[in-house]
Amino acid sequence: MGFSILLLLFYLILPLFLAIHGLGADPFFQHSCISTAGNYSANSTYQANLNTIFSQLTSQSDFNYGFYNLSAGRDPNQVNAIALCRGDRNQEDCNSCLNESISELSQRCPFSKEVVGWSEFCTLRYAHRTLFGDMETSPDSCLFNTQNVTNVDEFNQALDNLLNNLSSRAAAEGPLRKYAADNTTVGVFQRVYALVQCSPDLSEQECGDCLSVAKEGIGSCCFGKRGCRILKPSCLLRYESDPFYLTPLPLPSPPPSVASPPPPVSPSTEGKVNFILA
Repeated sequence: MGFSILLLLFYLILPLFLAIHGLGADPFFQHSCISTAGNYSANSTYQANLNTIFSQLTSQSDFNYGFYNLSAGRDPNQVNAIALCRGDRNQEDCNSCLNESISELSQRCPFSKEVVGWSEFCTLRYAHRTLFGDMETSPDSCLFNTQNVTNVDEFNQALDNLLNNLSSRAAAEGPLRKYAADNTTVGVFQRVYALVQCSPDLSEQECGDCLSVAKEGIGSCCFGKRGCRILKPSCLLRYESDPFYLTPLPLPSPPPSVASPPPPVSPSTEGKVNFILA
C-alpha cells in the first residue's frame, strides 16, 4: 500500500518537475536582462517583431556555420538579433540550443528589450539597437570548475600559451567562422583542452581584442581552477582538464586563384621590329 502511494506521488510530481526545469535544458544557462534598454509592452509591435525573430531562428534550414544576423520591423520598434552556435556543433545541435535559449530568455527576461543569453552550445542576443559589427565585452558571465589544479604555475603557463595561440588562429579566420580549439600538455601526465570563438562579423583586430579581455577575466573568476568559461556578448573562451569539444564541420575551400592576364602590348611597338645598326 505504501509503495503504491509513493509511486502515485512520483508520477504526479514528475510532470511538474519537468515543467519547471525543462527536459534537456542547460543547467548552466547564463543570461543578462539589460534594464537600461527599457521594456516593451505585452501585445505590442515590438513583441510581434521579436516573435518574428524567434520564429525565424527556430525554422532555419540554412546552417550558415551557426551564425545568424536577423532583423524585424522598422523604427521605433525594430528588433535586431545575433545568434552564434559553437563552432564544433552541427545544425541539429544549433537549432536545439537556440530553441532552448529562446524559451529560457522568454521566461527569465520577459518584456526586456535587450537581452543576452549564453548556453553551452550557443549565444543569443537581441536589442532595438544595431548589434552587427560591434565588438562588445559587457555584460558578461563566468562559470568555473570547483576543483583546483595541483600545479598552478605550470598549468597557468601552459594555458596562457595555448589561449594565445588559439586566439591568433580564431581571429585570423574569415567571415564564416572565427573558432579554434586544441590542447596541450601540462607537465608529464596532464593536459588542458581549450576553445575560443568570436562572432564572425568582427574584424581580426576586434576578435583578438575581445579574446584578450576575456582571457584577463580568468584571474578574477577562475584562477587555479581545472575548468572555466568566460562569456562575452561578442566572444567566449573555455578550458577544461578533460576533452569537451568535437571536430568542427570543415569550411568550404577557397576558390582557385585566377592567373592575371598578360599586360597589353603598347600600340607604339606592336608589329614593329627594331634593328640595331653596327
